[in-house]
Amino acid sequence: MLAIPSTEIIGIYLLILCRLSALVMVAPGLGESTSPMTVRAGIAVSISLLILPALQPDFAPLIRHALASPSLLVTVIAQELLIGAFIGWIARIIAMSLVISMQFIATFTGLASVLQPDPDLGASSTAISHMASFLIPVLFLSSGLYILPLSALMGSYSVFLPGHAPFLNDMAHSAVLSVSLSFKLGLQYAAPFVLIGTLWPALLGVLNRLMPAIQVYGIAMPAQLLGGVFLIALLIHVMTGVWQERMEETLTQLPGINALH
Repeated sequence: MLAIPSTEIIGIYLLILCRLSALVMVAPGLGESTSPMTVRAGIAVSISLLILPALQPDFAPLIRHALASPSLLVTVIAQELLIGAFIGWIARIIAMSLVISMQFIATFTGLASVLQPDPDLGASSTAISHMASFLIPVLFLSSGLYILPLSALMGSYSVFLPGHAPFLNDMAHSAVLSVSLSFKLGLQYAAPFVLIGTLWPALLGVLNRLMPAIQVYGIAMPAQLLGGVFLIALLIHVMTGVWQERMEETLTQLPGINALH
């Protein structure tokens, strides 16, 4: 560790903590709202302390000027928070593809209806999408995927240099691509339900034309709900396995990971 004053070491630590805490705040698995705040703060503080010796040379020239100029210090802190939040937010957008797929499934199986909003979950939420929200951190932490955003943060100091303005145009482009990819993956996960949910009303229409006297809706809806629940139970293991594979492929492309190799 370089022989620099303790005030500069504290300043470097706080700048590292800004970027890391912003990532931990929004990253999937680490920044879940159900996780205790003390746990999330402890993760950010402890990891920042561990990586401080490795990043101290990168911050040493910057911190001297930042401590002498309050405006520069505020600017650097804002940049560090933005970069950390950007990396964590990209990871969360991709992880939300599982929740989006459950929203598709709920729509096509009759488990969601704008005419019958849930008083507890709201009109735009469904029970199985909330199940996916609780399932994401379990899969993320048990499979070791949480290492990838942290690795991206370590490598991000070679991509987003401390004290330099971030590439806002490239960040906006990456955000747009991530949102489109998340919806694409969500539709792929729910493809069997979309196919069956599209053919089922057509078959009911043909049945209604053949036998107009039968209340097709009253007979078909229980079968649709039970069939949807059965299909979810049958395919949930496959969906989560494919989700983990796609998450690993996508998170290895986060900005900064390639800089470590």
